[in-house]
Amino acid sequence: MTVLIRMMDIQDLWFREKMKEFEKQENTKLNVVTFDKVEDVKRMIELEFKSGEKRIGLVKTAYEMVYPLAREGYLTSLKEIVDSAQLKIDLSEYLPLALDIGTIDGEVFYIPRKLETYLLFYLKSKVEDVLNNWEKDREVIGGMLKKVNGYGLPRDYILEKDPNRWDFYDLLVLSYFWANNSYQGLLLPRMAHRGKKYAGTTNELFTRVFEMGGDKNDILRMDTDPVVDMFLWEGFFVNNNLYNPGMWEQSWSGGGIWKAISEGQVFLAFMHQIDLFFIHGGSDPTMIGYLKDPEDLGISIVPAGVSLELDNKGNPKRKGDHNSNLYGWWWGIPKTSPSPDLSYKLARFITSKTNQIEECSRFGMFPVRIDVVEEISEIFSEDWKKDIFEISQRQFELGTKPSPSLVSLPALGKNYLDAWYEIAVEKKLFGKGEIKSVLKKYAEENKKLLHMGADKR
Repeated sequence: MTVLIRMMDIQDLWFREKMKEFEKQENTKLNVVTFDKVEDVKRMIELEFKSGEKRIGLVKTAYEMVYPLAREGYLTSLKEIVDSAQLKIDLSEYLPLALDIGTIDGEVFYIPRKLETYLLFYLKSKVEDVLNNWEKDREVIGGMLKKVNGYGLPRDYILEKDPNRWDFYDLLVLSYFWANNSYQGLLLPRMAHRGKKYAGTTNELFTRVFEMGGDKNDILRMDTDPVVDMFLWEGFFVNNNLYNPGMWEQSWSGGGIWKAISEGQVFLAFMHQIDLFFIHGGSDPTMIGYLKDPEDLGISIVPAGVSLELDNKGNPKRKGDHNSNLYGWWWGIPKTSPSPDLSYKLARFITSKTNQIEECSRFGMFPVRIDVVEEISEIFSEDWKKDIFEISQRQFELGTKPSPSLVSLPALGKNYLDAWYEIAVEKKLFGKGEIKSVLKKYAEENKKLLHMGADKR
């Protein structure tokens, strides 16, 4: 039986060692195959369908492919494999949030593997520098904003000492200070997020929409206030030299940002749990860390979104919240499985409490098992790990929103990437009318995508 996976090299090695345990336990032989892009899973199963062969027994499925694979009939519902009473007992072990994503049209198709959401990474020492010295720049920052919103900084603005209370004006103040004060002899923008044309950047942009108060319908429409507000800020940050240009010039994924952090080029970024393990230096011997001082690692929930536009009293016209994008991976069993029972056993084995604790503690995955989440503080006893998991748990509780469940989600995501490059990078727009004009064509493309199939959940 073949298992399709896509993992970091060190996690891939760990997984293959676990497969040896399972092979011995079940007296069987497994073939582990790595795929490159998340969409490849569908193509590989399609090829197997056409060939009539039955080899692929389990697939590691990214969020954007969870709905398409099940909706288009490539997967076996778990109730067709396991007795209903036993299935109910088994599924009760997983977080309802994770199970819900893998439930399509009322049927459970997936065993959850891990959840992810963006948190805010920052360097404590560099934030402290801004808190102590930024007031000298208040007038300049206010003047820069006045050209855009006619007012300046919001009325009675202060830079919050608690990062968990930050909003986008706080990001502006922090990034302006760092970009206009020399560090290591360089004047350089020190704030970043992913810029590579892939799902990671799409999820960053969806997170911004959710922070601005948007939901799935705003993501789909692409021309509503939360989406426009998101692009207004993105264009403003790029145009005013507040984002590190490595984002688009070097097409940074998470790894590109880690390297930039190690080189002193980035002081603040939106990061997943696994990113933070790599940045700090993890339990795995190969996770050497990217900080000179790991104690300088700061983590908080994501900032609250607010509109760049202010009313005549100096208050944001629109307020969002500290919402982040919900992402993750799930185990699905294709209809091509040579042994659905064995496939199910394998999914349960790799998500057992023992294996989940080991994998999460070693690589920073956020667990999907209730019994692990309930014991986070006890299981992950090291302070830095506890911080990452407890703040992640707080982020999940405060607000994480999933992207729309669409067969055409990858195409929708490409529209967002193309719009971001056109608006923020190429044209550097931060005027509301100009941005709405550009978004109009992408909104029309989204309508066509949705019209092609009634594929929205």
